[in-house]
Amino acid sequence: MALRAPETPEDGDPEEDTATALQRLVELTATRVTPVRSLRVQYRLIRRLGSGSYGRVLLARPCQGGPAVALKLLRRDTVLRTTFLREFCVGRCVSSHPGLLQTLEDPLQTPRYFAFAQEYAPCGDLSGILQERGLPELLVKRVVAQLAGALDFLHSRGLVHADVKPDNVLVFDPVCSRVALGDLGLTRPEGSPVPAPPTPLPTAPPELCLLLPPDTLPLRPVVDSWGLGVLLFCAATACFPWDMALAPDPEFEAFAGWMTTRPQPPRPPAPWDRFASPALVLLQGLLDLDPETRSPPLTVLDFLGDDWGLEGNREGPGALGSVSYENGEEEEGEQGGSSLEEWTDDEDDNKGDRKTGTDGGVS
Repeated sequence: MALRAPETPEDGDPEEDTATALQRLVELTATRVTPVRSLRVQYRLIRRLGSGSYGRVLLARPCQGGPAVALKLLRRDTVLRTTFLREFCVGRCVSSHPGLLQTLEDPLQTPRYFAFAQEYAPCGDLSGILQERGLPELLVKRVVAQLAGALDFLHSRGLVHADVKPDNVLVFDPVCSRVALGDLGLTRPEGSPVPAPPTPLPTAPPELCLLLPPDTLPLRPVVDSWGLGVLLFCAATACFPWDMALAPDPEFEAFAGWMTTRPQPPRPPAPWDRFASPALVLLQGLLDLDPETRSPPLTVLDFLGDDWGLEGNREGPGALGSVSYENGEEEEGEQGGSSLEEWTDDEDDNKGDRKTGTDGGVS
């Protein structure tokens, strides 16, 4: 079942909207969750990829053969069953797009965890490969172009990702010829009520940062446009532009002052002045303070042929330095396979877990 944006067919009979279709799909999928006493019934657990307050992500290989997968585990004592099912269903519905991390079939349930498998990205997430001065311009363009396509695909199906950030961009090769947006845990149908971030986030747009509990706003695709603009800045500079898009954050105030001054000064404040004019125009559109006039993600494609002024970033095939290209076959060696040999579904999650925002998005 494909999730699509709400429409009204010519015959006047309303088509099922995205929220209703997703709810129906969740109910149908609930009967397909396979109870198992242990994940080892179906997978060989190789090593931990990441972990956090809601669960963990493990590198695993199906016992019946096949490529290694990233097995996402969500703790049943902290995650509602419907939340798990919604993330799985959204992932399955959008897995046909190469810019979105593929969610595989057969969700599982152990006494402690909900679990489902996703494709494994050998180079980890984008935040792990950024260099001190950011990625080379060619790679920045590759990353944001693929993400723009992925977000447009989501939006065309009435969905908003709502958590675009470097930690959620998975990298499949050292030159970013394929990246994919992962972690659909916050993805919701367009129009869903969304509150202010529980803690300050550099990727949240100002209209959300201004909210005071219990107020909410309808979730809109322009939230992802803002996230893509912040991610472009991160990929180019290896840092966030601000801690929070709200006064009195000094970096945001400087940017907002430049954006709203009329006539606009010819050059922006540092560090925005490192970008060439075409990149600045693109960033101004994606990071428009007014959500009503903010550019859609596919605007990126109009600027790919321009110079973005990132010649100071390192160029060449080796620009990512010593990226770890972790092949799943190699991980099945004695050393890789031994790291989880004693792991069980009853293991205490607080023992030795490394808090992270890696591809499973369980931080």
